[in-house]
Amino acid sequence: MIVPLLHTVLIKPDEVETKTASGIVIPDMVTDKERKAMESGTVVTVGPRAFIDYGRDPTILKGGDRVSYTRYSGKVIKDTDGVEYVLVNDIDLLAKISDD
Repeated sequence: MIVPLLHTVLIKPDEVETKTASGIVIPDMVTDKERKAMESGTVVTVGPRAFIDYGRDPTILKGGDRVSYTRYSGKVIKDTDGVEYVLVNDIDLLAKISDD
């Protein structure tokens, strides 16, 4: 289990397409590069000090919220099951995305 500390937010990045609409398989080297450049994902959990330095309540985000974050930000980290997450500083979060 990954627990973010201080000002960090744990995000499950959106999946990168491994095939084009016409069925062409995209090479792993290209998908890995795209995965690092991902800019949106789903919040898993928020660190206890996130957003406090900016006068905001850390509960501004919660698990399940969709967010956009700066390109190439954060640290890719794998849990014990091999699932990849991104650990992003609160300042690198740009927007909360809603379906409304």
